Amino acid sequence: MITTAVHHDVEAFADEYRRLAPDVPLHESAPWLRYCDRRSRGRMRYVTARNGRGDLLGLTALRACEDESRASANYDVAELLWPGPTGVPPVPRVRLYPQLFSAVSGSRCLFRVLGGVEAEVRAALVTAAAALADVDGSVLTFAYLTDAGLVEGLADALGAREHAVVGADTVLDVEWTDFDGYLAGRSRGRRSTIRRERRQYLASGLRTGVHESTAVLGERTARLQVHLAGKYGVAASVESVLEDYRDLAATLDDDVLVFTADRGGATVGVCVCLRDGDTLHIRSVGFDYSAVGGDFVYFNLMFYEPLLWGLDNGVRRFSFGNGAYRAKRLRGCRLEPLHGVVRWPAALATACAGSLTDREEDVRAEVWGAVEAPV
Repeated sequence: MITTAVHHDVEAFADEYRRLAPDVPLHESAPWLRYCDRRSRGRMRYVTARNGRGDLLGLTALRACEDESRASANYDVAELLWPGPTGVPPVPRVRLYPQLFSAVSGSRCLFRVLGGVEAEVRAALVTAAAALADVDGSVLTFAYLTDAGLVEGLADALGAREHAVVGADTVLDVEWTDFDGYLAGRSRGRRSTIRRERRQYLASGLRTGVHESTAVLGERTARLQVHLAGKYGVAASVESVLEDYRDLAATLDDDVLVFTADRGGATVGVCVCLRDGDTLHIRSVGFDYSAVGGDFVYFNLMFYEPLLWGLDNGVRRFSFGNGAYRAKRLRGCRLEPLHGVVRWPAALATACAGSLTDREEDVRAEVWGAVEAPV
C-alpha cells in the first residue's frame, strides 16, 4: 500500500531523502531543497509517497503562489503562456491564480521515484498533488522536465492531456583538451570573433578572480547583478540579491564558485556558478557597464573564463541555463528541450484548454530559430 502526505517543512524528510538518494544531481539534492525552501519563504509544498512500512518511495516539490503579487517569473504559468499566438493570455492574468508550480529554483523539476513500482508511486504523487490543487482551485503545473516519457506519464496521470515544450537548457559538453580544441569546433568566423573578444578582455587591464565560496559576494556584487537586471527591464533589488547570497551560504556554500572581473582593486563583473561533480552550472551574472565599456566582459566572464577553469579542474559539462539561445548556440551549446504539463481547474478548463500547446510553436521559434528543433 502506498500512502502520501503533504509537508510544508523540508526537514520532515530531508535527512531520509539524503540517505536514500546520495548521488542525485545537485538540483534534486537535499541541500538544494533546503536552499529552495529558504528562497520560497514558506511557499514550498512537498508531496511524499511511502510504502506500508513507512519507507520513502518518492517525492515532488511544488511552489505555491496565492496571487500575482507573489508570482515569480520562472514559476508562473502565466509566463509560459505569454504572449501566445494572439498576443494575449487566454483569460485575464488575475484568473490564473492561485497556482501550484512543480519546479525548484534553477528552472528544474523535482519528481523523484526512489523505489520500484515506479508507475504506482508516480500515480500516487500526481494524485496527491492534484488533490492539493483542488483544495483552493489552483492551476497545477509541472515544468522544466527533460524526460519526455515522464511528461507523457504525468499528462496521462493528471488527465490533462496538455503538454508542450516551454524552453530549453543550453549545454556544452567538453570534447576537447584545451581552449584551441574548443575553438576548432567553431566556424571560421566565430573563431575570429572569440579570439577578438579574448584579446580585448586580456588587454583591458581586467583580471579574473576565482573564489570557491560565497565569501566574495556582498553589496558590491549585488549592485552589479541589479544593474544588469535593470538593463533588461527585470525588477530586482540589492536586498533581494543579498538574501539569495545568504541562502546560498547557509545551504550550498561548498558548491558555490564565483568568477570576478577586477580592475584597480574594484570588482566590475561577477559570475556566480554552482559546481555539481563534473558539471558547472553558470547561474547569474552582473556587470558595471560604465567601467567595462567594449571589453567583452560578458562572454569572457560567463563563458570563456569558466571554460578555461573547467579544463584544469575536471569539468566535463557546462550548463548555461535557459535564455539568450542564439548567442549560446553560436558558442557551441546544444539545446535540450524543457517540457511543461498543465492541469487547469474546472473554472478555467474551457477558456484555457489548449493554450499551452498553442504557445509551443512560438517557443520553438524563439529557442531554435532557423535550426531544426527536436521532435
